Amino acid sequence: MQLRPYQKACLETIRDRYAAGIRRQLISLPTGTGKTVIFAQLPSFFRMKKRMLVLAHREELLEQARDKLLRANPALQVDIEQAGRRAQPDSRIVVASVPTLGRKHSARLERLDPEEFYLLVVDEAHHATAATYRRTLEHFGVFETGTPKLLLGFTATPKRGDGQGLDAVFEEISFSRNLPQMVEDGYLAPLAAYRVETDVDLSGVKTRMGDFVAAQLSRAVNVQERNELVVTIYRDRLAGRQTLCFCVDVAHAHSLADSFRRAGIPTGCVTGDMPREARAQALAEFGSGAKTVLTNCMVLTEGYDEPAVSGIILARPTKSALLYVQMIGRGTRLHPGKEDVTIIDIVDLTRDQKLVNLATLFGLPTQFDMEGRTTKKVQEALEWVERNRPWVRLDQVRSLSDLRYRCQRVNLFDLDTPEELEYGSDYAWAQQGMDRYVLRLAKGDALTVYPTILGEWEVALRDAGVERSIAHLPGLEAAVAHADEFVAAHRRDSIGLVNRHSRWRREPASEKQLAVLKARGIQAPKRLTKGQASHLIGMLPRR
Repeated sequence: MQLRPYQKACLETIRDRYAAGIRRQLISLPTGTGKTVIFAQLPSFFRMKKRMLVLAHREELLEQARDKLLRANPALQVDIEQAGRRAQPDSRIVVASVPTLGRKHSARLERLDPEEFYLLVVDEAHHATAATYRRTLEHFGVFETGTPKLLLGFTATPKRGDGQGLDAVFEEISFSRNLPQMVEDGYLAPLAAYRVETDVDLSGVKTRMGDFVAAQLSRAVNVQERNELVVTIYRDRLAGRQTLCFCVDVAHAHSLADSFRRAGIPTGCVTGDMPREARAQALAEFGSGAKTVLTNCMVLTEGYDEPAVSGIILARPTKSALLYVQMIGRGTRLHPGKEDVTIIDIVDLTRDQKLVNLATLFGLPTQFDMEGRTTKKVQEALEWVERNRPWVRLDQVRSLSDLRYRCQRVNLFDLDTPEELEYGSDYAWAQQGMDRYVLRLAKGDALTVYPTILGEWEVALRDAGVERSIAHLPGLEAAVAHADEFVAAHRRDSIGLVNRHSRWRREPASEKQLAVLKARGIQAPKRLTKGQASHLIGMLPRR
């Protein structure tokens, strides 16, 4: 099988980190990027003489892992260890059920000799801190000091919903690719989205383990008016697409399915309490196209593989990035004729509770409505604005329509000191783009403060056209304070220019400033001050 570049890089990284002494590695790859293909290559890549164990927690995942392993490498002998099925002693790979092996005093676990196994793979590894997993892994000795064994965990996200860290099991994230990267590189379907707001109030719904309490959430959202809105949105935005609809609980899944059926839309429903045969039939009808909508609650979030899915309705609001990624991941696989997967974010009223949606996942403003455009189109538009209309406060933009409107006018409030810095600095900082703050110095130089991917804030100085980093601080307030101290110590000639309390800043914009703006095609608003004009001119692209 021809490996994709990132799959080959993943295998090589695993080998290199193993050589460096890292025996318990976590691999983070989005759903649909072929993680099974990677661990199907492990026996030959590592020239294994001993056996490999693949651990999963649900029957469907066991079957899928076995089928995909054989599809990726037909020469492998793969057996399942679960319920009435037992792996043969000479099988090279054992795909095992953790609920079966991980029971206390499990005879099935004792029957598997730890010395026969060299490599252990945990599928959906964000479950690995559970007691059943720990007992199984301890039996095989992966936590013993100096062990030559290799433990690999594969997950679409290295974060758990309850905040419990995976560092109790794994030593490091050895290899990682995120969803935006894989979409950008063409390995996953482009993601488009609509934001649909409702009048349902979630303020009284409590939170437990990082997400809403399901019973309370269901009572709030499983109402006829909201369910009928979901059906209307499907007909308006997704008609004809094979669509998965994620619900809160069994009652919500059935109620929403009934609403679709009353509207004449062929709809199936799968829940965890259904008999296995009934669930298989519902999935088969959806896979064949006999049913165009399939509602479910926590059944299809892991392991379900139907590439034809091109619509996702998130009728279940969530605060969990893990759950959100799992849900939309059901539609990201590539498929002939599939141009994109369109996500419908059903957004209810909240006060202090932050809902995860596609916008936040891709670093866009929380309230942003993509209006059916793909994330790539939206990001291209935002990047153009950052280059050509840098005064626009992107953190306040609500849609592409709103963005176009803001680009055609200059809002005086966008040129003032950002509210979050108003009481922490006496200098005239301006926000540029989403979360970038700029202080214009004398001679065309500037200080910039912005967040890094490691969660810190970087302070950078542009001096004579060359930018260099001068500090990394743990928060925005600390970074701005450091930059202010830098000005006071090393750029005293700029203090009169940057002090936002200076009298000149409140005077009307000069004729020279207005002429510069006019020459650049910018209609200066009335009551523009010298300080605001200075911000505006300083942010214009250099010619």
